[in-house]
Amino acid sequence: MQVIIVVISFLATALGVTIMYNAVYIPSAKLILIAGLIALVAYFMVKQLQQSKSKKLDKLMSVSMTLFGAMFLASFVYSTWDMEKFLSRLTMMKLTLVLLGITGVYLNIVFIRAEISYKKKRGNQRIEEQPNKSYFEKRKEEKERIERGEVRIILGASTDNEGK
Repeated sequence: MQVIIVVISFLATALGVTIMYNAVYIPSAKLILIAGLIALVAYFMVKQLQQSKSKKLDKLMSVSMTLFGAMFLASFVYSTWDMEKFLSRLTMMKLTLVLLGITGVYLNIVFIRAEISYKKKRGNQRIEEQPNKSYFEKRKEEKERIERGEVRIILGASTDNEGK
C-alpha cells in the first residue's frame, strides 16, 4: 500500500509539472497544497500502520514533496505576478517551476549522496579496535615468535625489553 501511495504521488507530481509547464492547466495554489498534504498524510499514516522502514520509498516521497512545493510556488507566482511588462505570468511561472524543480531535485540527490557517504564513513569507524594485550599475553607471543625463529629487531629501551 505504501508503494502505491508513493508511486501515485510521484506520477501526480510528474504529470502536474508537465501540464503546468505546457500551460494546459494551471491549478490554484490551494489545490496543489491540499493534494500534497493529502499525499503526505496518507503516506505517513500507512507507514505507521505497516511499521515498515523503506529508505527508497522515503527518498522518492521526498522528491515528490519537493516537486509539489515547486508546483505550489509556481502556481502562487502565476496568480500573483503583476509585472506583465517585464515578464508575462506564464513565463515567470515556467521560470519558477523549472528553477525550483531542478534545484529541489538536485538538493535531494546531494542529500542522498551525503547520507550514503556518511554511512560508509561511520561504518568504517564502528569497527572495534582490539583491546590492548596484557603484559603476560605479550610475553607469551614473544616466546612463540622466538620458538618459531622469527627475526626481531629491538630499538631502544622500554618496559617490555629491559631485561634482554
